[in-house]
Amino acid sequence: MYPPIAQFGIPGAQELLIILMIFGMLAIPVVGIALVIKYLTGNDSETDERIAELEREVEELRAADSKSDRASGDDR
Repeated sequence: MYPPIAQFGIPGAQELLIILMIFGMLAIPVVGIALVIKYLTGNDSETDERIAELEREVEELRAADSKSDRASGDDR
């Protein structure tokens, strides 16, 4: 018979090691999938540029709206 691969002096250590290995086998794929999703959807530079462009358009529209309100004499 072969000797055990890991023999610890702590009672139940082999069982704890097996539990940790099972947890790792379950957790590693979940973390991997989350990292892949973050990588695929992580176009921050394009998103930041688009947000800045939309904010400029909103400011232009607000400025145009306030000018038209002053011209018509309409108070809100």
